[in-house]
Amino acid sequence: MKKTALFLSALLSASGAFALTASDNAANYAGSGWTDGSNQGTGFADWSLNNNGDGSTLFGGNFLGDSTSGAGNINTGGNAFGMFANPNAAFSTAVRSFGSALGVNDQFSFQMAVNFDNGNKGFNLRTAGDSIFNFNIGNGGAVSSANATLNPGAGAGYNYGGNDAVINVLLLVTSPNALSYQINRTSSQGFQGTLFSGEVTGIAASIDNFEFYVSDTDAGDQNNLYFNNLDVSVVPEPGTYALILGWAAMLWIAVRRR
Repeated sequence: MKKTALFLSALLSASGAFALTASDNAANYAGSGWTDGSNQGTGFADWSLNNNGDGSTLFGGNFLGDSTSGAGNINTGGNAFGMFANPNAAFSTAVRSFGSALGVNDQFSFQMAVNFDNGNKGFNLRTAGDSIFNFNIGNGGAVSSANATLNPGAGAGYNYGGNDAVINVLLLVTSPNALSYQINRTSSQGFQGTLFSGEVTGIAASIDNFEFYVSDTDAGDQNNLYFNNLDVSVVPEPGTYALILGWAAMLWIAVRRR
């Protein structure tokens, strides 16, 4: 039985099934703080944090804080990553590279929490400094990309089912030149459905980094951007499942015969 368990473990590892390749959340930074150059996650490069706050006319920056003070609950250990930038002309960005460029079947997911939608708050998936996919919240929500398609029935509007919104974002690389996306929204009033879903094609370079940003908002916690629970995992091909199940069945028969 021990050999059987070891064999299955090796098979799963070799196939990449459910193998977590990168992970990070705000609880990891409780002791050291979230600062430029920090990195308490695994599978990601260091954070690059930037803002133009001058402390008198422009206010911008990043922090660890309770997301429920301004939006929905995405906390880990009582905290989420938070960003602010007010008034007009203020900005704050958080850029990070993947440990290695995303490949086919790599799935990147994270959560955002927002309340008021003045100014701009959002996310860019990037190749070097170029955005190949953008999700922005500003006077509603929108997705944009040079080659994005939007599935029918999704993206009809940014549904306000309570201001304590939690946005769940899922991006899956489906081929060397394409990815699919799905963005859902929940609040204290329940699940408001899929806001946006579709595909981005024509990606010509490696997907190697991402950016969270906020700019031009009013002051107050309800205008902050919160995000958390960043994960990159591998989604097995259907054939991988069949291979695993086939070997499992053979091993079960062999064990029964013994």
